[in-house]
Amino acid sequence: MNSLDTLGYCKRLEAVGVPREQAEVHAQILTEVMGQVATKDDLKELEVRLKEWVALYIKEQIAGVTGEIAGLRADIAGLKAEMLKWFVASLIAQSSLIIAALRYLPH
Repeated sequence: MNSLDTLGYCKRLEAVGVPREQAEVHAQILTEVMGQVATKDDLKELEVRLKEWVALYIKEQIAGVTGEIAGLRADIAGLKAEMLKWFVASLIAQSSLIIAALRYLPH
């Protein structure tokens, strides 16, 4: 929190000719304004919280991407198995057609 020596502030204003009542009002208003100003500690706390938030956000994003990659790898593995099944079925069908054609051709 910002600290302000209001008595010293009033005395300095009075020393340069500002009436006492006016100097007190100046000190009160300045105290209110200083209460709303961010301090170094406030900014440091905000920095720490912001760094924590960014680290958490990045961690969540990485976890999401990792999950998507795992899902894609599973899909690719499934497609590989499906392609292998079709390849073997086509190979068997072609082999059967060739054997049938050779068997029924005139010698």
